[in-house]
Amino acid sequence: MIRLIVNADDLGSGPLRDCGILEAFQRGIVSSASLLANGPGFALAVHEALTCGLPVGVHLNLSEGRPLLGAIRGLTDAAGNFPGKAALRSMLLAGNCDRLAIRRELLAQIERVRAAGITPDHLDTHQHCLLFPALTGLIAEVAVLSGIRALRLPQPAESAGSDPAGAMGTEMTLYRRLAPAARQILHSAGLWTPQGLWGMPLLNRLDAATLAATLAAIPEGTWELMTHPGYPNPLDPFGGPQRASELAALTDPASGRLVAARGISLTSFGVCACAC
Repeated sequence: MIRLIVNADDLGSGPLRDCGILEAFQRGIVSSASLLANGPGFALAVHEALTCGLPVGVHLNLSEGRPLLGAIRGLTDAAGNFPGKAALRSMLLAGNCDRLAIRRELLAQIERVRAAGITPDHLDTHQHCLLFPALTGLIAEVAVLSGIRALRLPQPAESAGSDPAGAMGTEMTLYRRLAPAARQILHSAGLWTPQGLWGMPLLNRLDAATLAATLAAIPEGTWELMTHPGYPNPLDPFGGPQRASELAALTDPASGRLVAARGISLTSFGVCACAC
């Protein structure tokens, strides 16, 4: 049996992205989403997710936008903003961040989602920051404290031979190196994860052809497929035409037929964690 969570990341990042995520859930194969508690579209995204019954987790974020609780020593910049992906990783490697303040911020992000009326069924992390040793145990602790048992495991499911060249290939090498230790920490804390994450090498490259090849390759087990559907937004650096390509692929009837033909059961983190 193949159980697959097709998760759309970055719900709450803005109306064009959010519209695509909700459409991919209502008309396509997306079965889950993760919500940015500090996203500019948070309130409307919560309303729409509750209205359509979209299963939602918390997309813990320490790299973009502003913290909910104010500046964090060693992490935020002079204006109180999160530092961006590259700077966050450098800071985590340096290990000089205020861990207690980060812990409070992550718990606050979870609480904001709950206070809005959503019961989150999982945690995952924006730009896979969970994999960095400075955060892995801290996030496991936050998950236990918050009573959220299911987490994303950012361990690439595809073989290393599928990794692209260039900067993305370098990132994939890093993820593959860090993921086994993160997996051990999460499971030792009694947390549930899928067996691995499909789609990591396909960032900005998921379209009808690559989605079909991925769906055809997934073996038996319980897995997650990471997606980023949406409508293009010229004001968003991550809002290019690739978002529309993903949306088209995820809502293509051919994708649904392939899911059915392979006997793939589309599911959510909450359903899987409760079944264990």
